[in-house]
Parts: sequence; structure tokens; C-alpha cells
Amino acid sequence: MAFIKKRYIWIILAVIVAAVLFILGGKSLITEKFHTVQSGFFELTLNIKGEVRGKNAVVISLPDELKKRELRIYQIKIKDMVQEGTVVKKGGWIATLDPAELNQQMQTNRQDLTKYMAELNDAKIDSAIQLTKLREELEEFNYDLAYKKLELEQAKYESPAYQRKKNVEYNKTIRQMEKKRRDYELNRLKLKVKTKRIENKYNEYFVRDSLLKSAIKACRVKAPKEGMVMYAKLWGGRKLRVGDQISRWMPTIATLPDMSVLVSETYVQEIDIMKIAIGDTVEIYIDALPDKIYSGIISKIANIGQELPGFDTKVFKVLIDMDKNGKEIKPAMTTDNRIILTSLDNVIKIPRNCLFSDNGDKYVYLKSDGEIWKKRVISGPENSEEIVIKSGLKENDKIMTKAPENAKEILFFEN
Repeated sequence: MAFIKKRYIWIILAVIVAAVLFILGGKSLITEKFHTVQSGFFELTLNIKGEVRGKNAVVISLPDELKKRELRIYQIKIKDMVQEGTVVKKGGWIATLDPAELNQQMQTNRQDLTKYMAELNDAKIDSAIQLTKLREELEEFNYDLAYKKLELEQAKYESPAYQRKKNVEYNKTIRQMEKKRRDYELNRLKLKVKTKRIENKYNEYFVRDSLLKSAIKACRVKAPKEGMVMYAKLWGGRKLRVGDQISRWMPTIATLPDMSVLVSETYVQEIDIMKIAIGDTVEIYIDALPDKIYSGIISKIANIGQELPGFDTKVFKVLIDMDKNGKEIKPAMTTDNRIILTSLDNVIKIPRNCLFSDNGDKYVYLKSDGEIWKKRVISGPENSEEIVIKSGLKENDKIMTKAPENAKEILFFEN
């Protein structure tokens, strides 16, 4: 008997627990099955990641000494760099560029410089010797001409034939002397051109030697002013690092951002770029400062898209001006940018899962007078959670969050 009583007691307890669970479960089920339509504030936003930087920055690029065309240096490797985020003083070390190719060029250039120096000296000596010899020959002709002139003057006491002979000899000596003078001038010009050509070649290598010296010295890149070093970015968005090449076409090594005016630099996919405009309001959240919210305004949108790793489509660079700055905000901090596209107040809105569509028609399942009605509605803007209903519903309406199982049998359509 005692066993039977205990058995009945357990059965009664089980029934009570089941009833309680049924009641609670039913309430939960009813709560989850229907949604009460409400009016309120609706906001459509676009959320994108960004990075803090100074709006203005001093750019540290390939030194001018390495951009000279005479050097024939098209790219140069970064051998070492100061750690990103380091605060450097004016004239402080930023990076060291690999001077190996420059050293090799200097060695070759000095060999050529020595060669042309020797050729120039030889050309000057040869010119001096040849021109001295020609001047001596001219002097000899001057003596010969004076002698012929004297003979011609003395021949006036001789026969006419003898006078004609001395006159011919005198004129012949004049013509020979004029030829010697012309030969001298031609040789002088020829030797001058030859020497000048060698001298120009020597000067070319001499100037290039000076340029190479300056270029090697410039391989130690220094800061033009005090600031925090931020590495430059390559076309793909990756930051520059040791071992990368820089050139006249991509000369930037690092920047020293001016943190007095801050921006969040971000990239918007081309599918969303037409949704935003300059002047749009932005809420900015910094991952490293979770307790603070900053406001900003879009100040610049790139005209041309680019391809970056991590994106399936082209993206457009967007700058968002921040209205605050502070010592706690550092360059390259990650930001969550919430661009406000649309703000509506006192509108009817429902969860996205409460709206259904069929053949272009949008409708909800409305509970009214104890029945379920399939009712057409006109929707408006929507975000990731809610949809604005322009017409078809009013506040406090009850709508289903899921489609009924026997919709075709128990539901009818209301225009």
C-alpha cells in the first residue's frame, strides 16, 4: 500500500510539473509567435572598418639625390627601418637604403674617370707639342719671307728676268706661309675639339662621381621634423617593410602625421559608394577606446576605385573628419565607422523576419478578430534588423513572426 501511495504521489507531481511547463511554454510560444507593431525611430546605416590617421602629414620619400636620371637607379631596396610608431626628432634616423648598386656604380665610374683623366692629359700634351711645332715652322717662314723680300729689293739693280724670278720666289713664299697659317689654325681647332670632347667625357664622369657620393650619403634617410613614424602603404594596401623596393614612381617611405586634425581612413565597396555623400554624419567607435563615441563627417570620396586584398569588388577611399582629438588617440588605431544614411522618426517598423514576399508582393500575417489574415503592405527603407512599413499596418497590430503551416487552407488574401 505504501508503495502504491508513493507511486500516485510521483504521478501527481509529474502532472503538475508538466502542466507548469506547458503553461510557461505556451506563453513563451505565444510571445515568440507574434510581434506587436510599434512606431518609433528608424535609422539606416552603413558600417565599415577604418583606421585613424592625421589629416595632414609630412611625407618622407625617396631622397632627391637618388632621383637623378644620371644615376640610372630605377628602384632601391630598403635595408632597415625604424620601428613604426617611434617618435623621432628632427634629423633622426628613419630608414637605411641599400647602397650596394650605388657602390658598384661608383667603382666602375671611378675607373672610367681615371681613364678619361689620363686621355685628357695626353690630349693636352699632344696639342701643346703639335701646336708648338707648327708655330716654329711659321717662325721659320717669317725669316725666309724677310730674306726673299731683301733679295727682291736688291734685284732692282739686276736684269728684268732676274727681278721677275725673285718676285716669283717672294710671292711663292707668301703663299706657302699663308697655307702654313691656315694649316696651323685648322690643326689648332681640330686639337681643341678633340681635347674638348675628352674633357666633356671626363666632366660627365666627374659630375656623376659627385652625384654618386651624395646618393650614397642620402641612403641614410632622416626625419625632416619631429613626429611619429608611420610606414607608407603599397598599392595593395600592405604596409612597406624591410626588403621592399621603392622607386621614383612609388617613392614614399613613411609619413609623420599631424595628429592635431584626425581622420578615419576607410574603403567603401562600389556597391555601397552611391549610398554615401560628402557631409554625411558618422559615428566613430575606436576599438582601443570602447567607452567613447566620436562623431565625424565625410570630407572626401575618391573618384576612382581600386582593388585591395580582402575585397571581392573595387573599393573607394573615403576620409571621415573626426571632431575630436586627444593624446589617447594614436595613429593606425582601428575604427568602426557607422555612416548614417537615413534617419526617420515616428514611423511604423517591424522586424525583417515578419515581412514575406511572393511574386513581387510584400505582405504580413496579421492577427485580427481571432483570425489570421494575409495582408499586403508597402515597405520602405530597411536595415539589418528592421523594415519601415509605409502603409498596411498601424501601431499595436499583431503580426506573425513565422508563416503558418497550413497557410493555403486557412488564410485568405485581403486587398
